Amino acid sequence: MKTFLYDLRFAFRMLTKNLGFTSIAVLSLALGIGSCTAVFSLVNAVLLSSLPVPNPHELRVLEWSGGGARFSVSGSCTEESPGRFIGNAVSFPIYENLRERCAEQADVFCYTDLRMITGRAQNQSFAANGMVVSGNFFSTLGAKPLLGQLFEPDDREALNARGVVISYPWLERHFGLNANVVGESILLQGHSFTILGVLPSGFPGIHPGDACEFYVSMDALPQVAPHFANTDANHWWVQLMARKKPGVNDSQFQAAFDVAFANAADEQLTEPKMKIINGAAGPISQKNFYRKPLLLLLGVVGVVILIACANLAGLSLARGAVRQHEFAIRTAIGAGRWRLVRQVLTESLLLSILGGGLGIVFALWGKDVISRLMAGTSEGLHYDASLDLRVLFFTLVVMVFTAVLSGLLPAIRAARVDPLSGMKVRSVLGAMRMRSGRLLVIAQVALSLLLLVGAGLYVRTIVNIVDINPGFRMDNILLLQVSPGNAGYEQEKRTAYYDQAQTELAAIPGVQSAAITQFALLGGWMSGGGFFTLPDNPPEDGARPKAHKLTVSESFFETMNVPIKIGRPFTITDVEGAPKSIIVNETFVNSYLKDVHPIGQTLRSNEVDWNIIGVCSDAKYTDIKGEIPPTVYYTFRQSDLHQGYFALRTALPPSGISAAARKAMAAVDPNVPIVSMITQKQVRDKRIAQEWMFAILCSSLAFLAVLLSCIGLYGLMAYNVARRTSEIGVRMALGATRRQIAWPILRSAISMSVVGVLIGGVCALALTRLIRSQLYGVEPHDPITMTLSVITILLVAILAAWIPARRAAKVDPMDALRCE
Repeated sequence: MKTFLYDLRFAFRMLTKNLGFTSIAVLSLALGIGSCTAVFSLVNAVLLSSLPVPNPHELRVLEWSGGGARFSVSGSCTEESPGRFIGNAVSFPIYENLRERCAEQADVFCYTDLRMITGRAQNQSFAANGMVVSGNFFSTLGAKPLLGQLFEPDDREALNARGVVISYPWLERHFGLNANVVGESILLQGHSFTILGVLPSGFPGIHPGDACEFYVSMDALPQVAPHFANTDANHWWVQLMARKKPGVNDSQFQAAFDVAFANAADEQLTEPKMKIINGAAGPISQKNFYRKPLLLLLGVVGVVILIACANLAGLSLARGAVRQHEFAIRTAIGAGRWRLVRQVLTESLLLSILGGGLGIVFALWGKDVISRLMAGTSEGLHYDASLDLRVLFFTLVVMVFTAVLSGLLPAIRAARVDPLSGMKVRSVLGAMRMRSGRLLVIAQVALSLLLLVGAGLYVRTIVNIVDINPGFRMDNILLLQVSPGNAGYEQEKRTAYYDQAQTELAAIPGVQSAAITQFALLGGWMSGGGFFTLPDNPPEDGARPKAHKLTVSESFFETMNVPIKIGRPFTITDVEGAPKSIIVNETFVNSYLKDVHPIGQTLRSNEVDWNIIGVCSDAKYTDIKGEIPPTVYYTFRQSDLHQGYFALRTALPPSGISAAARKAMAAVDPNVPIVSMITQKQVRDKRIAQEWMFAILCSSLAFLAVLLSCIGLYGLMAYNVARRTSEIGVRMALGATRRQIAWPILRSAISMSVVGVLIGGVCALALTRLIRSQLYGVEPHDPITMTLSVITILLVAILAAWIPARRAAKVDPMDALRCE
């Protein structure tokens, strides 16, 4: 230990003597380690962390698989193989059956999400996301209340009292952290509920990334979610989790649930089988959405770490060559090879510790930036990405890794010094060939080109997406989301509400026009209109046509600048009781009515005939990157619109009328809150948040990688020039021109860069195919991106070598020879 402390003090003195080298090394490592720590903190929060409940390893998520589904599903249901599906929701009777039959193996609980529930507390209306849970939800998870009490199994009195359990953020937002909130009443969907308890601030529910603000029991279904029924065996809507009981192994658990589910679902599924998934981190659907981007990003910062290590190793080799005289003397007076290796590795470890400490500071800022970029919002992801012990341990491992990787080669070189030749004067030694340094520079160039190509592909992707013409004008559009259906409005009253609110909003100074739309365009939501028939023009192949549907107001086409090509737009006379009217887009006509005049044609859906009154130009409303499908537009006056958006086209920036819009909506009905207020461009940008994230982060990391490579190349060239000063002086004294002195240095740098470019280009061609699914409008082997990346690398290499080459060309022969 005493020897290690001596080595540490000596390493500190040596590093402080060369502050330029130390500063560059520490900053390089800090940027690399900091970016790696920031990304891993999100990987840890999203993919690795367990739910903060007792014994999370005992939790299991229950899903199912089977064929021949004969029921409706309100949940995830995808085709696993032809004719066989997997899903995450079952009927309430099946839940009760599984809970009873498998009681010896596990405690089963159920839940379902509630979205945009209208609430009112403290004389303020708001929209919130909640969850309907079974009575044993909290007890099985092991959650404890901060205030009051939680639902308990078989506590029918509390359940029937319309109790609600609220989250800590809800308590803070709507009740000002009032400790006496238990027992107060709030309105949900217009029905009164009593606050039973408050959850602790650290309780994220079973969806850590999706904030749940309140919980109600299954007995509250008629009030908060009347479309769900706990007696209908053909409506599958509850999701299941279970806590495995002590002593039950996985095989027993799987067998018990397979038998129970087969008996419960044999009338709705063929070959029903349960899928048991580790539930320590909760349901994984949202985690899977971020899995690939986070792992890919972790790989990118891993490459940056490798470049930083290669850069530091190259600089250390050059610095070690200068210290040969020191190492030779220490060897001559008795220092063993292991002592020299240990000393160099100690210096490398000290640099890594300093770089890691500064990197943690960078990570504290960087993780929030990455989180906001991934979420596409200023709030970022709703995960706890704090630097916990796991993240700090990871950072420590990275620090040790960088210390060994960057210091091992210089340490081995120091241990091989010959004390006899090492103590000779510099003129006798001549210039070293520095093969290891050249290999490190080549590796840095190759890795930098790989990152630069990837960044170029992402930048071109985002440029291509932004340049897409969606078929409507996105500028100066403000969107207000409302849900009058959740506020207790029936269909006729909803229509009147939409009509009145649209009129009030259109009258705001600065608003050019106002319209209603079922969804925010380009927000990712769509309504499949289902199959329909064209009685007068059935398809020749007998196929059933299908189209997307969108419910709008008569001013929608004018507000969004979607022209009507043929026929007429909707009018206020297209009301319930009048002939059913629809407008279709050009793709619909080209797909199903190509050879006939579309106006006046009939579309039959759900035994109702709709008349085509107009044809509009194509416009995207679901996905900015997808193809435009056949689309049918319905008027809200003849369709049931449970929730929707008001789209306001403004003469000024939309933010200037947000306050007036809120006031106008409150004047219509203060009990219908504005769920969200966002511009149309923000909707588009949020939809392509991951593309923005990769374009920004990969560009930043590629710039860092190129900068580190530039430093490495500059350091190697500068060191060679310094070592060859006497040789250069002799050559210039013998008549060598400045060009003859500078060109070999530039040529050496260019040759190393060309080799690195060739290696990096091959790697880029092989690896960029992995990100094909994330690109748009550009191929992984895009020649333009590859060419520009190669030119950039070569120009940077020439610039890095030009400075020491210029310095060599200006060497004064007399001064150089006088030094010797």
